Amino acid sequence: MQKAGDDVSWSEIAAKLKIIGSVVLLLMLGEVTYRWLTTPDDTFLLYQQLITWIWFHLHGLLFGSETVAYFAIANEPGKVLEFFHPSFVGSGMPPLDVTDDCVAVHEIAFVSFLIWMTPGISSKDKLRGMLTIAGVITVLNIVRLLVLYPLAVQGCVANPGEYGCWAPMMKFHQFMLDYGFLILIMLGWTGWYLSVGGPAKTRKMGGVESLFSRPKGFSGRTPMPRWSMALLAVALLMILRATYVLAFADSTEELRFLADGCDAAATPALCAARNAVVSDVTGLAWRSMLVATVIGLFATVKIEWEDDDGELPTPESEEE
Repeated sequence: MQKAGDDVSWSEIAAKLKIIGSVVLLLMLGEVTYRWLTTPDDTFLLYQQLITWIWFHLHGLLFGSETVAYFAIANEPGKVLEFFHPSFVGSGMPPLDVTDDCVAVHEIAFVSFLIWMTPGISSKDKLRGMLTIAGVITVLNIVRLLVLYPLAVQGCVANPGEYGCWAPMMKFHQFMLDYGFLILIMLGWTGWYLSVGGPAKTRKMGGVESLFSRPKGFSGRTPMPRWSMALLAVALLMILRATYVLAFADSTEELRFLADGCDAAATPALCAARNAVVSDVTGLAWRSMLVATVIGLFATVKIEWEDDDGELPTPESEEE
């Protein structure tokens, strides 16, 4: 018969619930921050163009170059593909725009933050887990994009020329956005957590105070390592580009002029569209400045933590 003293005390249960609540709260805060940073359309334009380019060439290798067209805009790499198949004629097959929601950055950011907030695991194990799962999600996302064409063909071969016969493609696309990636994230995190011995390490934790390391001091990175100089260069380029877009770019001034020129002669929808474009352009520039500032601080300031495992491993620490 089990003794009453062997039961878990209410204070221990409260301590564990406090840890879980703290992690959930921080995850929610991270999600809100991510949503704010990515409010402008095409926040990851260069990466969107890269994924589109990869998708286009892999699609051509698998299904034939005549089955897909790649749209470039103003001599810049595009992010729109269009599929072709005899059964698509008359079906209203739409061009496919690779938006910032289609490149799995949100999923990678979420699972990375989830891994980093997992208590009791070393920084090195967390970093390895983030890089591994990010690579897996990226590959699976490209596979997801490649699957869209055969799903559309399957639907339209069964109902050739019927409007919307490519619906299986869109249903799969929506399923992955709503549920598929969430399942992958949870499976990936669970597999990583078990592989690093997470349950045993988490049980050894104390209260919620053991979840967070407190900084005990700040110091400049002197001498500055090469990786720090590279990050500073990236941050400076981001700030210069954002400043140019906000203050000097003729295209931005033209957009502002069109938005400010809305009057009774223009439809509300047109005015709203113009203002949305201006908001996207300027909002992305301001957010770029904020991100560049954070990058610059990380590159130049070293945080000394109360425990030895508090800071992300960097090339500098690995060399030491």
